[in-house]
Amino acid sequence: MLTVADALLLNEFAGAQVVGGRAGLQRQIAWVHVVGVPDAAQWLNGGELVLTTANALPSEADEQREYIYALAEKGVTALALAVGRILTHAPEAFREAADALDFPLIEIPYQARFIDIAKTINQRITAAQMENVERALHIHRVLTQLILEGGDLKRLAETLAGLIHQSVSIENERFEALASHNIGIYDEARRYTLSEGRTDPRLVRALEERGVLPEIRARLRPVFIPQMADVGLEMERILAPIVVHGDLYGYIWIIADDRPLSDLDRLAIESGATVAALMIFYQEAVQSAEASLKGGLLTQLIQGEPGREAVLADQSLRYGLDLTAPLVLLVVESGDRSSQRLLQIDRRVNRLAMMQGWHAVIGQFAGHVVILSQASDDSAKLAVAVRDAAQMPGVNVRIAISQSMIGAGQVSTLYAQCQDTLHIANRLGNGQTIIKFDQLGYLYTLLRAGNVALDTNQYVPGVRLLREEQNADLFDTLEVYLDNGGNGMQTAKVLNIHRSTLIYRLDRIKEICAIDLGDPIVRTNLQVAIKLIRLFDQA
Repeated sequence: MLTVADALLLNEFAGAQVVGGRAGLQRQIAWVHVVGVPDAAQWLNGGELVLTTANALPSEADEQREYIYALAEKGVTALALAVGRILTHAPEAFREAADALDFPLIEIPYQARFIDIAKTINQRITAAQMENVERALHIHRVLTQLILEGGDLKRLAETLAGLIHQSVSIENERFEALASHNIGIYDEARRYTLSEGRTDPRLVRALEERGVLPEIRARLRPVFIPQMADVGLEMERILAPIVVHGDLYGYIWIIADDRPLSDLDRLAIESGATVAALMIFYQEAVQSAEASLKGGLLTQLIQGEPGREAVLADQSLRYGLDLTAPLVLLVVESGDRSSQRLLQIDRRVNRLAMMQGWHAVIGQFAGHVVILSQASDDSAKLAVAVRDAAQMPGVNVRIAISQSMIGAGQVSTLYAQCQDTLHIANRLGNGQTIIKFDQLGYLYTLLRAGNVALDTNQYVPGVRLLREEQNADLFDTLEVYLDNGGNGMQTAKVLNIHRSTLIYRLDRIKEICAIDLGDPIVRTNLQVAIKLIRLFDQA
């Protein structure tokens, strides 16, 4: 856009002099407007180069300063005052206020024609705006053509960077780099992304704490980010969200190199974000068709249809999954089991699997997202990646991991193991987000024993009595004490109570249950009784 310094080079400003606020000459002019009233600021929107005469200016110095302060506060770009008739020079109070605010104050000859100044500058501004629009349309056409040609995010980053001559980075919702193209020098934040493959977590935290990311999530619009040197952001940026199905899938960055970011950059990044969303939407449409087939395959495998093992094994091979090699099953349980939420988790996990090249079939079954994977893939690492991808505001996920088995006929067993793992974890109030079936140990044996085990365990009645003294938390105290192997110091630390408080509670427990906590066999039987109550007692 046209700056004040640019405007002063025009013939219409011949004889003009800057008499105040010279530091603000790089301010951009949105429009030229003529005013002739003492309360000029009330009639302006901001961004204007104001033309005026001395006819309606205040005469007192304090009022003159207030006049300039009001224009600056309104966001006016500059003031051009005609001199040589009523006034020979701008008032001293005008100049002082202009210098204090870096607000350009210009003297122009009284003979200067306001109509010519306004016409020339406004035409130039309009022409520049039209040029920006035409360039933005060209950028949008070129980027749209990428979709028709089957372009990917890498080509999008390269093309967009070439069109606007600024560096571009495309990242997922966790700020992990998907594609980028660099032009010019790097700042510290950019170097981190290039070396680590993701945005510096310090910068992400700063964007969250300073309201940038909350604003993007609320408005789903690009946001300008000034320099933030304390977190390595030495060059200004524009950050735009990539939105698909109303879900935030990622971000596009435009990084300033050898020039400031402009309105054209903002228009370009909006087009880039739209095209990225369309590319992802197309990929998801293809994946959705595949997901339907995968879901059907998983259903058949979990339900265990006899006589179809060979057919199912052949179908699995089409997705890179070999049922004759060891398999492991993961079941993702969400606190929000609505169909929309499950679909979001399913999409995210499928997208992650595609990017990571997993040997897995992913789909939905019975209100869960299910992942059947080769055991050769690190199931624990895979589960962490799935948990991180599935996390959303207000939604907690828990993932169960089965044992490793071979063959289509074993998938139903693997699914049952995951179901039992989630059931035990939920009943015991386990705070872990990832639990392996192999970690259950005797708890699985108790679950298989069933509800009848409550009636045959002689320690259950006494332990149930502990719940009657709610204020003392005796039941929970005994459970923590036994889970920590009878270690009083560790128990007090976990419960965050004083050692003397723990001793008092343990004495009460001995008295109520008529037991000897010093006997290891008694402690084992008490622990079994507590877990049986957790698993089966609804009281």
